[in-house]
Amino acid sequence: MIHRMKRYGRVLLAGIFMLLLWGCALQDHGPRRELKSSRIVVLLPGEGGDLSWNDTNMEGISYCEEKLGITIECRKNVQETEFEQVLVECAEKDYDLVLASGEQFTDSVNTTAERYPDTFFCIINGIRADQENVASVRPREYEASEMAAVITGNIAETGTIGMIAGYPNEGMEHLLDVYEEKVREILEERGMEKTVFLRAYTNSWTDQGLARKMAEQMIGSGAEILFVYSNEAGLGCIEAARAQGAKVIGFSSNPTREHPDTVAASIKFDFGKLYEWILSRYENGKLRGKKLEEVGQEEGIFVPVYSSGISPEIREKVKQASGE
Repeated sequence: MIHRMKRYGRVLLAGIFMLLLWGCALQDHGPRRELKSSRIVVLLPGEGGDLSWNDTNMEGISYCEEKLGITIECRKNVQETEFEQVLVECAEKDYDLVLASGEQFTDSVNTTAERYPDTFFCIINGIRADQENVASVRPREYEASEMAAVITGNIAETGTIGMIAGYPNEGMEHLLDVYEEKVREILEERGMEKTVFLRAYTNSWTDQGLARKMAEQMIGSGAEILFVYSNEAGLGCIEAARAQGAKVIGFSSNPTREHPDTVAASIKFDFGKLYEWILSRYENGKLRGKKLEEVGQEEGIFVPVYSSGISPEIREKVKQASGE
């Protein structure tokens, strides 16, 4: 009798343990949402045609609309002075999901979301998610910049490299640090002891004239390759490089397609996969508030694109560096 009671006690404890695990699993998921009936809008900081961040987002939006059979509205060229106003408009118009694409939206989204708990907000490349209805999803851009560095380090001839970026925020500085460190390592392995790295920020995503001047100055100082991540402003860098015979490594989109003679290679962000990942988690209740998540090589977000001048050997080295 005592033995039977002990056995029942063990079964009961096991059952209680499973219920606790089930309860924890439920807490990790919010309510399931019907994606096709959800009103979804994406806010972009610029227009299309930048061969960078905004083009990448628009390609991702189109991909998901076609594959998932849904409608995603898009507000382009939302200026920083308009962030809160546009976010409020979207919430007042009863959008279910508002995706703000860019780290610069972080403060405005977290401030606005507190007043509109029935709207869910997601910051793409955001750095914080302070509210229960705010999620932040960051591409691990430093993984992509390391891929770009493998290309640069293996095609460089003089060891003087230029880097031109938009804003010196934490994420940008980190990806540039990773790029510089990896390029330096490869150049030293190739026997180049003297390396020079020039770095500048436009403090603008759109000022093509300023970016062109920066690029011209760097090329004049001996930079043979420019690593560029400054959205529309980057078009000015490509113009300068084309005029003066330098090469560019594109980032986040695929300027190699438009300028194969100047943009030797690009690391394209596959935002079709990124948006699909976000929307799937939103639909299944796994896109949770007050949470910052990262995606990158493991999710297949970064895709190298090469001009004909990049050898099979260098392409293989990029594969190895990215863990393929």
